[in-house]
Amino acid sequence: MSTRCYVGTSNPANPHLVHARFVLFDGHPAAVVPTLARIWAGRAHHDTRALTAAVLAHDWEYLDDAITADTTSRFAGQRPVPGVGMTLATTTAGTVDPPEPVSVFPLCQAAHLDAAWIYLIDPATATVTVHTDDGEPVARYRLETCATPHPHSYIEAGAADTDEPSGSQRCPLPSPIGAPR
Repeated sequence: MSTRCYVGTSNPANPHLVHARFVLFDGHPAAVVPTLARIWAGRAHHDTRALTAAVLAHDWEYLDDAITADTTSRFAGQRPVPGVGMTLATTTAGTVDPPEPVSVFPLCQAAHLDAAWIYLIDPATATVTVHTDDGEPVARYRLETCATPHPHSYIEAGAADTDEPSGSQRCPLPSPIGAPR
């Protein structure tokens, strides 16, 4: 998927001002929310502040909790962050550009961004609120409910015919069909 998004947080003192990072690929809620939950459960050890810090550390080509230090990218300057994703890098005349700073914007101005979705992590409640490209909230998810094993883990375990391991909870995400872009 090439759905772009922003993932970040807002300050409780000023909840309409967002600090976020750009994610180039796989920005649909069906991909991002479970991935954030798996990063929270794995790399961040159920610490929502650690999840927020990890996500705000870089702009991302994509988020993927299954990324390891051995994961490679064919693009110059991109590097894997184990348990989080692949960083996004740009080049000018063959030289890797310095990373961009964290994006800060008022949520009411989200329509001016080139992104279909905005995900705001709330460290106080361990939730992720999904906003459409105009900044309107459409859903809120508890990270603990959405922290299911990575889909590749059951395929590698020989259970390719099942959607999820027996007894795991499903993250109640809206269907992408008919959902706002």
